[in-house]
Amino acid sequence: MDPLWYKDAVIYQLHVRSFFDANDDGYGDFEGLRQKLPYLEALGVNTLWLMPFFQSPLRDDGYDISDYYQILPVHGTLEDFRRFLDEAHERGMRVIVELVLNHTSIDHPWFQEARKPGSPLRDFYVWSDTPEKYQGVRVIFQDFEPSNWTFDPVAGAYYWHRFYHHQPDLNWDNPQVERAMHQVMFFWADMGVDGFRLDAIPYLYEREGTSCENLPETIEAVKRLRKALEERYGPGKVLLAEANMWPEETLPYFGEGDGVHMAYNFPLMPRIFLALRREDRKPIEAMLQETEGIPEASQWALFLRNHDELTLEKVTEEEREFLWEVYAPDSRYRINLGIRRRLMPLLGGDRRRFELLHALLFTLKGSPILYYGDEIGMGDNPFLGDRNGVRTPMQWSADRNAGFSRAPYHRLFLPPVSEGPYSYHFVNVEAQQENPHSLLNFVRRFLGIRNRYAKVFGRGALRLLPVANRRILAYEREFEGERILVVANLSRYTQAFDLPLEGYEGLVPVELFSQHPFPPVEGCYRLALGPHGFALFSLRPKEEMERLHLPDWAAPGEEVMEALEDLPSVPLSGGVESLFVDTLVDEGARASFLSALGKVLGGRGWLASRPGRVELKDALRFQKDPPLYLTLLRLEGEGLVQEVFLPIALRPEKEGPGVFARVRGGGYLIELSQDPGFYTLLLRRLAQGFEGRSLRAHYRGRHRGPVPEALELLRPGLAAGEGIWLQVGLVQDGGLDRTERILPHLDLPWILKPGGGLYWERGRERRVLALTGTLPSGRPQGAFAYALRLAGEGLARLRDHPVGEGALGLMADALRELEALARLLGVRLALLHRALREAEGEGDGVPLLNRGLGAFVEVEGEVFLLALGREARGLPLWDLARLAYDLERALYLAAEEVPEAMDWVALAADSLEQALLQAYQEAAQEVLEGLDRFPQIMLDLAQDQALREERLSRQRVLERWQAKAKEWGDGF
Repeated sequence: MDPLWYKDAVIYQLHVRSFFDANDDGYGDFEGLRQKLPYLEALGVNTLWLMPFFQSPLRDDGYDISDYYQILPVHGTLEDFRRFLDEAHERGMRVIVELVLNHTSIDHPWFQEARKPGSPLRDFYVWSDTPEKYQGVRVIFQDFEPSNWTFDPVAGAYYWHRFYHHQPDLNWDNPQVERAMHQVMFFWADMGVDGFRLDAIPYLYEREGTSCENLPETIEAVKRLRKALEERYGPGKVLLAEANMWPEETLPYFGEGDGVHMAYNFPLMPRIFLALRREDRKPIEAMLQETEGIPEASQWALFLRNHDELTLEKVTEEEREFLWEVYAPDSRYRINLGIRRRLMPLLGGDRRRFELLHALLFTLKGSPILYYGDEIGMGDNPFLGDRNGVRTPMQWSADRNAGFSRAPYHRLFLPPVSEGPYSYHFVNVEAQQENPHSLLNFVRRFLGIRNRYAKVFGRGALRLLPVANRRILAYEREFEGERILVVANLSRYTQAFDLPLEGYEGLVPVELFSQHPFPPVEGCYRLALGPHGFALFSLRPKEEMERLHLPDWAAPGEEVMEALEDLPSVPLSGGVESLFVDTLVDEGARASFLSALGKVLGGRGWLASRPGRVELKDALRFQKDPPLYLTLLRLEGEGLVQEVFLPIALRPEKEGPGVFARVRGGGYLIELSQDPGFYTLLLRRLAQGFEGRSLRAHYRGRHRGPVPEALELLRPGLAAGEGIWLQVGLVQDGGLDRTERILPHLDLPWILKPGGGLYWERGRERRVLALTGTLPSGRPQGAFAYALRLAGEGLARLRDHPVGEGALGLMADALRELEALARLLGVRLALLHRALREAEGEGDGVPLLNRGLGAFVEVEGEVFLLALGREARGLPLWDLARLAYDLERALYLAAEEVPEAMDWVALAADSLEQALLQAYQEAAQEVLEGLDRFPQIMLDLAQDQALREERLSRQRVLERWQAKAKEWGDGF
């Protein structure tokens, strides 16, 4: 037996109760399912997933289990189950059953016993004397339950339930519960089932202060479950996780290949529907990339619909609004955070879209799941309540009760769909069985291809092809040299496009449905697809083909150029979200937007280099009106790669220094690094307890101090007001992360420790986007601005004096405050290096501040440290050089306003550098190592800084050190 059989599986999901009634009592049963195995075999599925069939009061369609070891009598007996299982195995089918680990029914004997005072089973469930525990944990079935706690009068306490109140959660902190559930698994595995669907797996454990979802304890419990399964049976039995989570939250369930074997690809499913309606492949591509990286032996389970609502829990707010609007404009079809519709009605009965979605389902990376009845296009009944409208009886024929049962109509567990275009009178297996053009036979033909290339589609690599036409999704599947090309048109109109098939020259695309050969590949390959069309090609060498029909091809390429005005134009045709949200993106508009943004960022002095290329890595809508997005950008240019956190707004007026583009149709795009209003808004939102979710990550923030009416911008990235500071990590180099981690542990009175912030979280990855804290009373300013003011005041005192005899005395008096600042910085840097060495440990070199004056802020003549640079070690001279550079640049900038004192700058700079170095050595009580290298370090730094922006002050510092490097020699 191949232990990786699940990678080649085509799974058919069914409810025994809904499939076929063999004893005419109105409920489907195992004997009826056994009788329908030939149908399922002919369909082409090889694995059956059975929804709950255990003893249950059926308040939640069987997911409220009252006895794990017994079958609900209406479904038959254990002997009926064994007979069905044996025949399924004889036909080469595997069977997966439900393992409901999270909760039971309130009717379960465990719960009934646990309610009794002093019961030994009390700890089988989660109890509390108050409903105040686990505050903030979301209510999943928000349309039905007001709380996760329900009071039990018998127990005199509240019990915890993540779903319905009649489904109390088991207490997985009790080892007896885990052992009991392992025994349940062993019971059914001993009987011969091939795998288990782990229902509601993310919610097993509860911890105060968490979301009570995806906790590390849950991941470990899953690993123990697999270990127990494989120790008893060896490889071959499968665990399939139902974890309706974001990609980074689902991936841990696979572990390192020691977790679940499979998990549902919940993130991809709604994006398929999104891409279809937006006629844009980006949502699919984005989620394919986000769900990469699972262990080699693991597998995604793909699906379009199932027994629950089409869940929209793990989409962004903008995506959910769009999907509700286009797929469920009638509120009757909305439930919880999803849509309760079957596939065919969801698509408006459009066969082309039905076929296109199945083409994606059967060829994307993973094992596909078909929901019973979807192969014939069954409809739904929204009047049945909850999600029962998508769980109606299978429609076998136009006979009474859809051929499902001979029982009287009123005895059926649910009525079949009998009205409208999806009535069983028109939509049924019998009517489609012999019709070669029916949906049923389309699915059969496609599954024939899927099974023929099972390993290519189930185990092969997937490579997306960068087609210029965004309405075309194209990808290659490859396994052990076998290549299949899939192309799909997401548009309702015919599309022509060029496939970038360079490197495939000489191969012949053979269309898999017709086996018709297309012209050999000779480079870029021109194709056209009709509305919602698709095609599958096997790429084969020429010599394998007996006949080739080669039509002529000729099509000139065209390029469209747009004239640029002084302010670049962004051709935004839809909402601004199409610039920022990958699943809604307008690629042309985004390209224009990023190009314009790159130009304005080229003039930002806080960047280490001018960007040549700008890439949007993530974006979160921070404000809806006027639109404001928090963005993470990747900048490449001049040999450097930088990551930047930047707020960007769309405003109706051309205002502020951050305007970088006009939007065709009205408005201007503005980057807000220099907008104090943004910093004020951010602080207010943090004070409210901010939480947001982008496609890729969570954004969470807090600020516990007062909120001033307005903040003053001290420099790009730093604002303050009324005793509060807010620092934004415009350059994401890890400095703020280090600041948050280290500064709270440094016991130095002139360090401002962070007390709040904004955080980007993706699984275990976390980065600090902003920090907040308190300031001493007084009006603050950045340390560089403070140095600039002191330099301006000092040079103004020297403007009437030529440099000559007595110059040093004049200068010392005129620049006394600035020299005092240099000495203070030298002393504090020495103390900081000592403290950092204690906090970060010994190593090669000292832990560096890695920032200049931008790390400090001045309040009423006192200088405070509020930030560290990225973590690095080296000679103290590197940090001293950064401070010396900023002091010298402040002198040159001040001299631009007092040109008569320009001749004093070089002498003043030398004096300040000597004061800085001397103060450091005295405080450190040691001679600086490598002091002879200081001129070269300064020269290197000046060269790097000159690349930041074309400012005369930076150029003058560079020229001075170029001259000094020649004169200095080896001495200091």
